Amino acid sequence: MFPGLQFIVMGKMYHPLLIALSVLFFSATESSWLLHCTAAQASGSGSIKRLHSDLDRIFLDRKFAGSQWGILVYSLDRSQNLYESNSSRLLIPASNNKIITAAVGLLCLGPDYRFRTALGTDGAVADGAINGNLIVTGYGDPTLTVEKPAEDVFGTFRQWASILESKGIRKITGDFIGDISAFEKGMLGQGWAWDDLTEGYAAPVSALQFNGNRLWVEIRPGRQPHSFSFIELKPLPHYWIVENDITVNAEAGEKIEIERDPSDESIVLRGTMGGGSAAITKAVAVYDPVRYYLSALKHVFQEEGMEVLACGTRERQANDSRSLTPLWTHTSAPLSEILKPMMKESLNLHAETLTRILGMELKGRGSFEAGKEVVEETLSRMAIDKNRYRYADGSGLSRRNLTSAQILTRILGSLYRSPHFHHFYDALAIAGLDGTLENRLKLTRTADNIRAKTGSMSGISSISGYLETADGEMLAFSILANNFLVPKSEVEAAQDRALKTLAAFSRK
Repeated sequence: MFPGLQFIVMGKMYHPLLIALSVLFFSATESSWLLHCTAAQASGSGSIKRLHSDLDRIFLDRKFAGSQWGILVYSLDRSQNLYESNSSRLLIPASNNKIITAAVGLLCLGPDYRFRTALGTDGAVADGAINGNLIVTGYGDPTLTVEKPAEDVFGTFRQWASILESKGIRKITGDFIGDISAFEKGMLGQGWAWDDLTEGYAAPVSALQFNGNRLWVEIRPGRQPHSFSFIELKPLPHYWIVENDITVNAEAGEKIEIERDPSDESIVLRGTMGGGSAAITKAVAVYDPVRYYLSALKHVFQEEGMEVLACGTRERQANDSRSLTPLWTHTSAPLSEILKPMMKESLNLHAETLTRILGMELKGRGSFEAGKEVVEETLSRMAIDKNRYRYADGSGLSRRNLTSAQILTRILGSLYRSPHFHHFYDALAIAGLDGTLENRLKLTRTADNIRAKTGSMSGISSISGYLETADGEMLAFSILANNFLVPKSEVEAAQDRALKTLAAFSRK
């Protein structure tokens, strides 16, 4: 099928036939997918007609007038469209774009793929010292992170310090150098909004990544009216120069703006907060992920008693010809485990990194553009032409992304027939229980039945995934909403009503 082509991933060779086998298609033909079957056309049964009528009442509600819906519900067991509305319409998917990224990553890299980070030196190791530079070569590992400021994010670095100590190393005479040559330049996604760029969820991507490339800024109100608030940075208290102009003002309430200066990694905080307010914690993206990473590593090594105070921190973007003495190679958890937080908690940095890893491993270029090529080639083997969608970033943060309910449902169907399905299924949020669905459909009969990925931006709400009907029939669904003016909660309520209707559906 692809003569002469082979994929090498982490030293393992994969023949395209194996990749193709993991992207099994629906038994339905391409033409049957393109047919916009209504439920009544799909079957003349009364139960399906009632389902069609019930769902129409939900989505044709007058409060959604002017909004755009794209919906497809597909029976995986019967290869049949149960319901559709504008299923081929191109819409902005928000974080439903992660379905594409995760699917291609799992199919092309495999569930056992692991990120790696290598420590080495360009100098000699003697008399308890590295007489040269410590070189940290990164390959994008996004997992050196925690989701709550109270958790210890330094655990892996402490392990590295312990490993070096076991080798008798207690001093570094040179600098901490970050080798980021595995990834090409281009740390931000295409079309990301400028006013998102200070937010922790829009952190830049790098071959070396620490704590999601973000700091937490904890803000506590001052004790007196019009006094200044107290600011604390976590996990590196002195990383940024902070200009604090947040005052206590009970009448004004909470109004906080954060400006980040890229020239010197300083931030300015302006605004007000109430005197009796609880502490506020905001995640703020760093501008220079490599400097942040190396600063954290040096901080931990110093805490662990290593002599590194005089060491500088700097990066290099291209491997030089000097040979390195290897010291330690760290490997992450397998991709099957990494996909769980990425999908359940909708972690943008993980998804952006995964796209670049696809390019690095399968195209020899760690760039978004190379990863996009892999995405397009993989989807083409699902009979999804690249001219039918736009893949602008890996996470869905860009409003340039365009896809359809039909495409997302087809990907879900291809995964369902893949040997890696259970890894993908387990990575999805569970209704009423965890992730971004923890507080939706709670305490209903559909809880622990619906597994799905959500997506949300201003005027956008999407949910796509799997559920079982009352008869145990497995369905793939995609419900995309764009350009609505009602509160997002009303759109989500409509989606949830539709999912409860589908879960209760019976052909009997």
